[in-house]
Amino acid sequence: MANATSFQVEQKPRKRRLSAKQKASSLFHLWHSIQDMKAEAEDMKDGELVLLMGMVELLVEERTAGLSRAHGSALSGADTARPN
Repeated sequence: MANATSFQVEQKPRKRRLSAKQKASSLFHLWHSIQDMKAEAEDMKDGELVLLMGMVELLVEERTAGLSRAHGSALSGADTARPN
């Protein structure tokens, strides 16, 4: 007879979903951080890194545009204070 072994699967805690305003605010802060990284890459004269940061910047802008279409004026209510 064969013995069956059992194992427990650990339950991961569920992450709380962000509201549209929280998503917009996070994307806005991310966009500014990318701008800072892109400026530093330009100062280092690293063309490949500047290109990469530009592509990431476009992806964030695309996501932000999609968020504004899907949720109306969600971006207008975002916290636009520049991060420290």
